[in-house]
Amino acid sequence: MLAQYLQIKGEHPDALLLFRMGDFYETFFDDAKVLADTAGVTLTSRDAKSDHPVPLAGVPHHALDTYLHRLLEAGLTVAICEQVEDPALAQGLVKREVVEIISPGTAMAPELVNTATGVYCLAWAPRREGPGGWALLDASTGDFRCGQETTTLESLCERHAVREVIVHEDTTDGQMQRWRTARPGVVFNRVNGAWFHPEFARRTLIDHFQVAGLGAFGLEEEGREPACTAAGAALRYLSALNLRRPEQVTTLGFVAPGDRLVLDEETLRNLEVFRTFRGDRGAGTLVHHVDGTVTPMGRRLLEQRLAEAMTDLDELNGWHAGVAAAVDDRPWRTALRAILERVGDLERLAARAATGRIGPAALRQLGGALAAVDELAAAAPSGHHRNHPAAGWLDALTGFADLSGRIFRTVAEDAPATVRSSGFIADGVDGELDRCRSLAGDSRGFLAGLQAREREATGIGNLKVGFNKVFGYYFEITNKHLDKVPERFQQKQTLVNSARFHTDELKEAETSILEAEDRAGELETTIFADLLAAVGAQLGPVVAAARAVANVDLMLGFAELAERHDYRRPLCDDSLELEITGGRHPVVEQLLEADFIPNDTVLDGVGRQVLLLTGPNMGGKSTYLRQVALIVLLAQAGGFVPARSARIGVTDRIFTRVGASDNLARGESTFYVEMSEAAHILHQMSRRSLVILDEIGRGTSTYDGLSLAWAITEFLADRLGPRPRSVFATHYHELTELEDQIEGLVNLQLEVKEWEGRIIFLHTVRPGRSDKSYGIHVARLAGLPEGVLHRAEAILASLSAGDRRDLPARLPGTEEGPPAAASAPQLSLFRESERDALAALRELDLDRISPVDAFMWLVKIRTQLDD
Repeated sequence: MLAQYLQIKGEHPDALLLFRMGDFYETFFDDAKVLADTAGVTLTSRDAKSDHPVPLAGVPHHALDTYLHRLLEAGLTVAICEQVEDPALAQGLVKREVVEIISPGTAMAPELVNTATGVYCLAWAPRREGPGGWALLDASTGDFRCGQETTTLESLCERHAVREVIVHEDTTDGQMQRWRTARPGVVFNRVNGAWFHPEFARRTLIDHFQVAGLGAFGLEEEGREPACTAAGAALRYLSALNLRRPEQVTTLGFVAPGDRLVLDEETLRNLEVFRTFRGDRGAGTLVHHVDGTVTPMGRRLLEQRLAEAMTDLDELNGWHAGVAAAVDDRPWRTALRAILERVGDLERLAARAATGRIGPAALRQLGGALAAVDELAAAAPSGHHRNHPAAGWLDALTGFADLSGRIFRTVAEDAPATVRSSGFIADGVDGELDRCRSLAGDSRGFLAGLQAREREATGIGNLKVGFNKVFGYYFEITNKHLDKVPERFQQKQTLVNSARFHTDELKEAETSILEAEDRAGELETTIFADLLAAVGAQLGPVVAAARAVANVDLMLGFAELAERHDYRRPLCDDSLELEITGGRHPVVEQLLEADFIPNDTVLDGVGRQVLLLTGPNMGGKSTYLRQVALIVLLAQAGGFVPARSARIGVTDRIFTRVGASDNLARGESTFYVEMSEAAHILHQMSRRSLVILDEIGRGTSTYDGLSLAWAITEFLADRLGPRPRSVFATHYHELTELEDQIEGLVNLQLEVKEWEGRIIFLHTVRPGRSDKSYGIHVARLAGLPEGVLHRAEAILASLSAGDRRDLPARLPGTEEGPPAAASAPQLSLFRESERDALAALRELDLDRISPVDAFMWLVKIRTQLDD
């Protein structure tokens, strides 16, 4: 047996091998240690008393999914090795084979994919020059997309629900480690490099889709080889793991550059679209607070839209019109949403049916989902909604009444979850099956009667008929009554307190019962397989129905959100206007206990091309910046927006640089990260982009930071540059002077009121510039000790006066300040050499100096500055 195990393990060295032995899946050697550590099972050993005991750990076969979930969550790939012949019929060692390999990004079972979010395996094919190719494949739904762009793997993982990444086997260990450190929740695997060969990848796709070329998928156009390569590698990987053709993959979509508003990693993180700054999902994220969907397909489409919003005006206007009609007719919308709730996850049910990984109970769920789709298609055009997008999407579908009816007629109403239990085919489906069941049932009745007759004939009142898999049917008689056993009883087994016997009549009954049960089992399996084949034959229309349902659900969900939170229809056009009246932050307003203060935004790319926002900390600058970006994103995702009105010239990219932190894993400081993000924006932005910047230049000295912020502002407004619509928040009040120098730059400020030495944040944006940062006021709100605050106020007053000799040596109100305060060094905006030059100027006696001496002093000062 161990030799058999080692041979199979050698064929799958990178997977944890679960080796079926009776009622358990066993692991040995290093795999046993990994299983014990990861799944929390006991580690034991075979031949424990020998010189070379074999580590052993196992899990019950009926609890496999529970332990699989733990193993996949730990990032392991698992090979399932089953007994492929009946142990009772095997000659010698039972034959075993690996029947499936499951990786974290290719799981399909609902117990392993227990979320409405997509679970993608990403194939990444970077290029030394030019855009890299990528492909996303969700094995649980069959969703398969590819594209190519100049981006990073980290950005792709942030944009999509990626669980696993595959790359070429030549990828260095250092690069793999950097990726794993940057994305700890994603599994990175190197695979066969041949899978990434362009011609091999192309042939993989052609063979799978049974086509002559890839023109239907948009991959025959020149320059799209990177996307084709990644797609072929992803499909080959899934096929290799499944050990069969992945039937659920029925089509492939190419995402062309420019077709969507794409958000990079930093923007998704800064806007907290899918995760909060702390990395949490759920409350606090945009997707959580704008999710009005009722089906898993709708939720997945929402996530896709927020990562890649629309840019086509016709598409956008169609969506906004559809949402508007749904908002205006609540009864119609409510009726459709009630039907949608019964559809469930049609997409994943169909994928499981296509691959044969679905049980009887789930197949009935699929039948119910298809019946609900037909009901939805009939209800959508009701009233005055015949021309509504929802009616159009559903009208194009094939009716599913025949298929759903066949499922309901074939699968028993109380069908079990798996085919391991019998009785999942309904009565009346097959005449022979009914006869076998009747025979088995009648035989059981015969056994009960036989037991009664034998009790009377033998006088043994506690004689009973029993059954086990080894000995079959038997009469069991206690030792007390063994003297009454007739000669026609043949003994089969002796127990401590009883003995077991059989008779010729019992043998005949046993043969009839077992043959009938075996035949019934065979018939049920055949009928179920035929039904799955019928579902598979309509997989294309079923998948199309699932995607149509996702569109309907998302559109109605946007309408529900709009009514619930007073969102309004945006006007999207091809101008450069961005005019938002009474805009609100879609997440913050839902989390606030008090009313949210709305604000306006006006950008036009010309006279108001850059908005420079100043104001105190806690005044609301970051909230204002983010709400502008989120309103644009929601509008181009197809939804209504939190504002009284909004006119949005279509945006091709949204860039944000909001906050920064050290990237210790890469050895990068806060300032380096900030400058790297700023560089990415300045290189990638276009005329139609929206740029959101918050506090550029904070991570270095005052002069360096101010200089960089000044230069970046000028670059954004440069007449020879792309001049994107930009909103820039800063504490460098010196930048507000640029309003008089740069055409298209407008100053805005967050309004505050001072009262009795304290400040009140009004959170209102109005024209003008702020002359204070109110940092000490905010520090007082945060609870800094009063002594520290008084000292800070004194230092601030000295710095504002610009004379170091006025710096107080003591804290106000004290005779002697603390030594640290008394000896505190003067904070200066000048460098060391500049302070020397200032000292030289102070030494001059202007009443007595001659012109020649004055010239010599100027030379001395200039030399100090040059040095």
